[in-house]
Amino acid sequence: MSTPDAPEVHRVVVARVQDERAEVALARRGAVTELIVDGVFAMDTVDTGTERALARLALDCWQGDDGRGLEERDAGGRPEARVLVGGLGLGFTTAALLADPRVATVHVVELHASIVEWARAGMLPLPAAALSDPRLTVTVGDVVDLLPRMRSGSFDALLLDVDNGPGFLIHPPNAVVYEPQFLRTALHLLAPGGVLAVWSADRAPALADALRTAGADCREVTLPVRRDGRDLEYALYLAVAVGRR
Repeated sequence: MSTPDAPEVHRVVVARVQDERAEVALARRGAVTELIVDGVFAMDTVDTGTERALARLALDCWQGDDGRGLEERDAGGRPEARVLVGGLGLGFTTAALLADPRVATVHVVELHASIVEWARAGMLPLPAAALSDPRLTVTVGDVVDLLPRMRSGSFDALLLDVDNGPGFLIHPPNAVVYEPQFLRTALHLLAPGGVLAVWSADRAPALADALRTAGADCREVTLPVRRDGRDLEYALYLAVAVGRR
């Protein structure tokens, strides 16, 4: 006896904005929320594990692999990380950081004002109430422009998820984010023992090489993801500046 095919779920665009950088669209596909930039899939809610892992693994690396912490950062004995995130996206990395007791402050830099506005309007999976968390600061701008203006040693963890990775760019100008000069700038913003973590939709050996060229010890973490019947392997790159442990 044959089984009827499942009904096709159509994508419905619920918001679309053309800004000076790109066309940004928010869509629903059944229960799934999608973010689409210049007609290219950026991310969705099918599997958000790697976005949340970006937060957790960066903090674990900052504390040290044994989880005991590099040092006690407050009188209560709990380390408190100052974190910068490049890219708000659908908000899962930011939400994971705010839920982690190790985090003191989170500064998010998001390129597209529309994404921040949709978050404030409650249209993203990120709870709108999270944006009123006193630990959170959100700035609309380009990390390439803003990071060089920030003070050295300002952060304990710096997380970059501004594109799909160096091998599959949505914004071609973002190529600079994965090059040694910018990565060196990012590493300079870290306090001793600080961690730079970069998300990629695929393994990127050239990115690991660029981090080492920029003066960092680098570790690759691969994470399996099953999407639309395909087995994929995303990658996170965790880097600590040599001589600044």
